[in-house]
Amino acid sequence: MSRPSKPPAGARRTFSGAAADPLIPFEDVLRARLPSREEVLREAKAQSAQRRLRRRQAVGAACMALCAGLWAWNPVLQERTVTVAAGAPRAWTARDGTVIALDSRSVLTMQWRLRSRDLRLDAGQAVLTVARNWRPLRVRVGDAVIRDIGTVFRVRRDAAGAQVAVLEGRVQVSSPAGQAELGAGQAMDIDTLSAVPASVPGLERETAWREGRLRFDGTPLSAVLSALGHYRAAPVVWVGDSPADAGALRLSGEYRIRDLESLINSLPSILPVRVERRPDGEVRVSLRPNSKK
Repeated sequence: MSRPSKPPAGARRTFSGAAADPLIPFEDVLRARLPSREEVLREAKAQSAQRRLRRRQAVGAACMALCAGLWAWNPVLQERTVTVAAGAPRAWTARDGTVIALDSRSVLTMQWRLRSRDLRLDAGQAVLTVARNWRPLRVRVGDAVIRDIGTVFRVRRDAAGAQVAVLEGRVQVSSPAGQAELGAGQAMDIDTLSAVPASVPGLERETAWREGRLRFDGTPLSAVLSALGHYRAAPVVWVGDSPADAGALRLSGEYRIRDLESLINSLPSILPVRVERRPDGEVRVSLRPNSKK
């Protein structure tokens, strides 16, 4: 009886009853051509790092786009509206160091934006001592915009129109009528960009209300009465036979706003006038009888 033949030397054994793996002869070639475990891990780590880098770049681009959008939009960071009642001028220092003084019967809205300081004067009069800041300061009065160029200036808006005057430095005015620049001692009608007579001493006298005072220097009585009425709840009016009489009489001196009633009571001792107080608070001033020559 013949014995089963031995397998050739170097041949691999197989489990009893199992067919031989057909890839076994190519194992060494496949192992040489396919990447190792370490190489696969290195490649996976490199791809993960690239994906993280792309995500960071995408986030960075989105942040830059958001910042650029915000810069262009210039959103409001803080807004405040200040209303000053009759007879109560007030002044304060804003968050950027700018000193703002508001006259009686004034309304001012302040908007601190991302890249600018924007103010809007709706009524009355404001004097601004502008602090240096990388954000430009602009004041809107109606359709006109006044841009500060490092200065102290006054903006006024009333029934007669709007006006800007410069006490120090310069301002730039832009309106539908065009553009213009003003220096110290100059004033301009904002709507027409036409010059208005002014001087630094005159402007300082006109803005003495910042110190709680009124200064008159040969001022016609008609203008004095208008100023007094501006700081009272009820008006002070001329009821004489001729309006020219109120223009001919003049007053000089410095008076405290809080003592206006005393000034009104003393007018007959200063000028040839009489004063009548009405129950509703109105004050009527007229020429004293027999005062005309």
